[in-house]
Amino acid sequence: MGGSRIKHAVTDEAIAERRLAIVNHTAAIISDSGVDGCSFAAVSEASGFSIGMIQHYFRTRDRLISATIDHRIHEAEEEWREIASRGANALAKIRDLLTFSVEGDKSFADAWGFWLELYAASHKDQAMRQEVNSILELWRKFFLDVLEEAVAEGSINPVHDPEDAARLLLAVVDGLAIQTVNGTYGSSPEDMRRLLYRFAAAELGVDTSAWESTLAYAAER
Repeated sequence: MGGSRIKHAVTDEAIAERRLAIVNHTAAIISDSGVDGCSFAAVSEASGFSIGMIQHYFRTRDRLISATIDHRIHEAEEEWREIASRGANALAKIRDLLTFSVEGDKSFADAWGFWLELYAASHKDQAMRQEVNSILELWRKFFLDVLEEAVAEGSINPVHDPEDAARLLLAVVDGLAIQTVNGTYGSSPEDMRRLLYRFAAAELGVDTSAWESTLAYAAER
C-alpha cells in the first residue's frame, strides 16, 4: 500500500512537470508567432511531447491557451507580491512596480511579447478578452493599492486621484511597451524605464531629490 502511494505521488509530480513544460513552450510560441501561430503541432514540435499527450492534458487549443494565460499571470502575481513584501516604503514600492512593469524574472521580450500578442488577439475573441480584462484589473489593483498607500503616507501628491492615476500609469506602461517591442523611436527597455520614472514623478508630485534617493535606495536592494 505504501509503495503504491509513493508511485502515485511521483506520477502526479511528473504530470505537473509535463503540464508546466507544455504551457511554457506555448507561451514562447505565442510571444514569437502570435496566438494564430499557436497550434498543437507547433507546441508538439517545440516541447517534444506528442500531439496526443498535449490533447490528453488540455483537450482543446483554447484550453491550452487559457491554462497558459493563468500560469503566466499567477507567476507575475507571485513575483510582485514577493517584491512588495520586502518592507520598502510606499514610494520605493511604486518605483519597484514601475521597474517590474518593464522587466522582472522574465526578459522584456519574453514577457511583453506574450502579453501584447494576447491583447491584440483578444480584440476579436470575446472569451479571451474577458481573461485579458481580468488580468488588467489585477494590474490596476497592484498600482491602486500602492498609490493609496503612498497617499496615506503623504509621500506623493498626485495630480489625479489614485483611481485615475493608476489607469494613467498603466496606459503609459502599455503604450511604451508597444513602442519598445516594435523599436519605435529607437525605444529600448532602458528608455522605457527612464520615461516611466519621469512621468510617474510628474504625475505623482514627487519631490525630485526624494524620488532620486528612492531610486538609489531601490537600486541598492
